[in-house]
Amino acid sequence: MATIAELKQRFRQRDRVVRVLSLDGAFRAVAIKNTVVAQTAQQRHGLEPVGARLLAQALASASLLASFLKGEERIVVEVHGDGPVSTVAAEALQVGEVRGYVEYEQEQSNGVPLAAHPYPLGRKGLFRIMRILYNHSEPVVSVVELQPGDIAVNLEYYFERSEQIPTVVQFDVTFDKSGFISTSAALLVQTMPGATPQEIYAVEERLRVLPPLSELLASGFMPEEILRQVLPGPFTVLNNTPVDFFCRCSRERFKELLTTLSYEEVQEMQRLGHNELVCHYCGERYRLTGQDFAEVLQRIQARTN
Repeated sequence: MATIAELKQRFRQRDRVVRVLSLDGAFRAVAIKNTVVAQTAQQRHGLEPVGARLLAQALASASLLASFLKGEERIVVEVHGDGPVSTVAAEALQVGEVRGYVEYEQEQSNGVPLAAHPYPLGRKGLFRIMRILYNHSEPVVSVVELQPGDIAVNLEYYFERSEQIPTVVQFDVTFDKSGFISTSAALLVQTMPGATPQEIYAVEERLRVLPPLSELLASGFMPEEILRQVLPGPFTVLNNTPVDFFCRCSRERFKELLTTLSYEEVQEMQRLGHNELVCHYCGERYRLTGQDFAEVLQRIQARTN
């Protein structure tokens, strides 16, 4: 049985997202430690450091924004660019689930190594945030032009252009000598109506003099303790939610998806031996058996009769 000290240590090491509101009503802010989430994503997708960093940032972004939602409302953060990393996507729920993936262009920018590429996402493209909300029949979608830089640059630009809310974001993803993620963290601070520009400048100045988020975490700071260093006054904690890389895909969900194909298409899949399905979001592989194909074909036949 674990000791109280061990339980406290596990609690402190747990990935979590913390949302707060300053007592003076000037700021709302969120901080996240998502190291294990980012490590899991890198391992599942077999990512090199550039793709792993961008995905870690996207996963953090989705979790930060999802903390403002309710229950199982979802948020999707997507980047589509003309760079060697063509797509980065992450989906998060307010309850703490998050998943995501990266896609690469087949041709790697004129032979330039990805690690040396100044803009791995490219210079042209789209940055999209989609909210799937209760009492909305359709997703709420906002799109801005891609900005050269990483996810942090684009998230800040999104708030400036799409929502016109003064926002400060900071990400920190570090790697060990083998190229595997060792720390991932982020924070977001926004002014509330009535706050002055000087107040957000004060937050930016505090961030400039603070050590990197990875160093604060290594020193034992938890997300809410980091926010105490960033915000100029006291706050109320509104959410303190554990975060996990979690995907709701399953063999049954894939089989149900196959029923949207025609009877002939599924027969052709089986004939050609195309029996392995891979989840885009988590990399999980499902190998369909003859019985699985028979069930899918039976469902299609029942639907069309």
